[in-house]
Amino acid sequence: MAVSERAKAVGRHAALLAWTFVCLAPLGWLAFMSLKPPGKALELPPKWVFLPTVYNYLELANDPSFVTAFTNSVVSVTASVLIVLAIGIPGAYVLSRYDVPKKPDVLIWILSSRMLPPIAVVIPFFVIFRTFNLYDTIIGLVFMYVTINVALVVWVMKAFFDGIPQSLEEAAMVDGATRSQAFRKVVLPSALPGIISVAIISFIFAWIELLFSLILTNNRATTLSLAVYSFIGSRNIEWSMLAAASMTMIIPVLLLLVVANRYLASGLSFGAVLKE
Repeated sequence: MAVSERAKAVGRHAALLAWTFVCLAPLGWLAFMSLKPPGKALELPPKWVFLPTVYNYLELANDPSFVTAFTNSVVSVTASVLIVLAIGIPGAYVLSRYDVPKKPDVLIWILSSRMLPPIAVVIPFFVIFRTFNLYDTIIGLVFMYVTINVALVVWVMKAFFDGIPQSLEEAAMVDGATRSQAFRKVVLPSALPGIISVAIISFIFAWIELLFSLILTNNRATTLSLAVYSFIGSRNIEWSMLAAASMTMIIPVLLLLVVANRYLASGLSFGAVLKE
C-alpha cells in the first residue's frame, strides 16, 4: 500500500513538473530572444548556446519614449492601486458589517461594472474623457484603472471581512476603542493577506491593460503595454527588441509576486478555508 501511494505521489509530482515546464517554456524562450543580438532572435535552427548581450535592454533604456511609457505605467498603476484600496476596503467593510438596504442588489450593481466587455464601453469613455479634458492624461488613466478594479476589491475584501469574527472588534470596543480604531488596529491587520492579494491582482490588471491605453491616450500618457505593442510593425517586427520590451513588462510583476508570494497564497485561500 505504501509503495502504491509513493508511486502515485511520484506520478503527481512528475506530471506537475512537466506541466510547469510547459507553462514556463514560452517565458524562457522570450528571455533567450531578448538576450540575442538583433537579427539573431529567429535563427533556424535556434542556437541554445550563445553569448548573451544586454544590447536590446540598453537600447530600450536609451529610448525616451519607452522610458516615458514605463514611468507613466508605474505612476498611474501605483496611484490607481492606492486609490482603489482606499475606496474598496472601507466600502467592503460597510457592506460586510452594516445592514445596508438592498445589500444584494448593491453588490450585484458593483459587480456589473466588470460584466461588460471593455470594447463595449471604451467609446462612451472616450467621449467622457474628451468632454472633461481627461484624454491622454495620467489622471484619466488612473480613473480608468480604478473603475476597472474597484468591483474586484469590494467583492474579495467583503469575503475577508465576513470571515473575521465580529467578536474581535467587540472586544476592542469593550476595552475602550472606537469603531474606527477597532477597524484600523484589529480588522485591517487580520485582513492583511487579503489586502495584499487584491493589491497585487489590481496592479497586474492595470499593468497589462492595453485596449483603454490604445484608445484613451496618444502621446503624453502612453503606457508600457502600448510601448511594447509599438514594436509590432505593419511589415517588419523587431523580435529582439519586442522580446526585451516584453521582459521589461514581465519582470516587475514577477518580482512583486516573489516578494508577496506568502501573502498571496494565504490570501487567495483564506475565504475558502473559512467556509469549509
